Amino acid sequence: MNKLKLKEATQTYVIYLYYPDGNDEYGEIRMNIGDEEAFVITRADLGNDITSGRYAFSAAKAVKECVIERNYPVEFTQAWY
Repeated sequence: MNKLKLKEATQTYVIYLYYPDGNDEYGEIRMNIGDEEAFVITRADLGNDITSGRYAFSAAKAVKECVIERNYPVEFTQAWY
């Protein structure tokens, strides 16, 4: 599970902070408007995200969906099972 918070949205890019499992440690995801993929700026300083990037890459997928839909919620939760 990731909690995502909008950090910045401009006409050229969107940046979200993601918090794995609701922890205080966060990473950053950015997607440029018009690009095909979102990318990880920094990973959360959380043991398994640093090594595997599982949370970061899942957050990037969620940010990509927001940009494609042109829907930038201020805060949302991404859960997967």
